[in-house]
Amino acid sequence: MITEKLALQRVHGLFPATVAIVEDSLTQLKEIRHSFLHEKELIFFDTLKLPEVQKSYLLGRYAAKMALSTFMDDIVPTDVWVGRGIFQQPVLYLAEGGNIQLSISHTTEVAIALIFPEAHPMGVDVEAFKAGQTEAIEGIITPNERKKLPLMEVDMDHGLTVLWTIKEALSKVLKTGLMTPFHLFEIDNIERKEEIMVGSFINFPQYKSVSWISKGHAWSIVLPGKSDLDRAAIKRLFF
Repeated sequence: MITEKLALQRVHGLFPATVAIVEDSLTQLKEIRHSFLHEKELIFFDTLKLPEVQKSYLLGRYAAKMALSTFMDDIVPTDVWVGRGIFQQPVLYLAEGGNIQLSISHTTEVAIALIFPEAHPMGVDVEAFKAGQTEAIEGIITPNERKKLPLMEVDMDHGLTVLWTIKEALSKVLKTGLMTPFHLFEIDNIERKEEIMVGSFINFPQYKSVSWISKGHAWSIVLPGKSDLDRAAIKRLFF
């Protein structure tokens, strides 16, 4: 598990945020679950029977608690409960938590959690590269986006997966989940700057995406377009 503070620079000042990455095994996570799961989360965990579901749950909750512990001083992880909103978005329940928000994404191998103030909305997504998923993703890609794929300087399968994570991350910012047609999240342009790809949106010009490929996964963060994300922190985490 690793965490990193992110400086979100804007014209009139900085906004704080933290990100956590977790790659622990199910055995490791089960051994330490009492150190980070809230009582309600422990009860829910005991209802999960499939190992892959157990691991996904523990990966996400551990990442969330560790990101929060880096964001705020004197946090007791077991006092914090991560629940779900009506659109299945993660919701932090903590004493005197104020306006702290959370975005989580996980695969069967890794999880990423992002903690940020409500005043500065963000969303995160991670997807593993899998054989045979290209056809499914192509169904949500527009002709304009297909033309942008060469700008990413990756092969088509990887590029399509990156585009999927960008749209997923935007849907989390907007709290719509998968209930909104993905063509509304159409990417206007994308450019590669060393290991990192930065994209913009046709219908949501107030946001931008920051994406990269690492550890056999595509990763994306969506944030306000006029905010500068500390890319050095991303490079420390992944490269």
